[in-house]
Amino acid sequence: MGKRRIARKTPGKNAASVRGEIGKENFAPVYFFHGPDDLERDELVTDVINAALDPASRAFNLDILVGNELDVSDAINRASAFPMMGQRRVVVIKRIEDVAEASARAFLPIVESPAESTVLIFTATKVDGRRKFFSALKKTAVAVEFKIPYENEIPGWINERAERMGLKMDKEAIHLLALSLGPKPREIVNELEKLDLHVGERRNVTQEDIKWIIGGSHDASVFDFTDAVGSRDLETSLILLQNLLEQGDKPLAILAPLIRHIGILRKTRWLLDSGLPRSQYAKQ
Repeated sequence: MGKRRIARKTPGKNAASVRGEIGKENFAPVYFFHGPDDLERDELVTDVINAALDPASRAFNLDILVGNELDVSDAINRASAFPMMGQRRVVVIKRIEDVAEASARAFLPIVESPAESTVLIFTATKVDGRRKFFSALKKTAVAVEFKIPYENEIPGWINERAERMGLKMDKEAIHLLALSLGPKPREIVNELEKLDLHVGERRNVTQEDIKWIIGGSHDASVFDFTDAVGSRDLETSLILLQNLLEQGDKPLAILAPLIRHIGILRKTRWLLDSGLPRSQYAKQ
């Protein structure tokens, strides 16, 4: 069994600071990466693994386990073992939220006093703050939460990802991709990878490239158009209107829902200004 050390929480960590630390070979004994953005969460797990293990000994010193298939005693033994032909071991336990609370608490001794040569990584999509295990894990481990970006953050997120890949996207291309996919980071990255192959050495990405990649599976919706008009988002409205016409929608089929939507907005505005209690709105 490996020599023990006391885990001390390092405050204020995020993905960038963790990458900075592991780049200097400063590894925390225990990490807890959680939240719904599984793309960036998994990427950070991979980065820690790659920084902690050399390729020659990786096969001997890496264990990736999954919560709903977990033998807790076996996982603890793996996290407590000495590395083979290398400096350290990495044990990743994914979906720890699928492990029952009583079983999960068996990990607390190695979380609070981990093996000196092991990097232990827990991941979770949903965290129940009422569970003692998660409360203790957050206090002891280097915890990083991965949230899905908000709608208004997606264009900037796409641009930053594209730049990492050496792609230069114009504003219209970014806007159309964000509009087509919404806040779905993994899907966005999949489409960016297709774009990377599609544009080749050109590297510049236009709105036409986005239309070619997205294809018919993400057709413009007249309801998206009316929502954009109601939100006074001129740029999005014009892009969606153009897409609707290009995909064959008839002008009258677009105009009728738009008139209805504007009527609903006007009535809503009147109700808000009328001073009536909300319980009376449905009768008006």
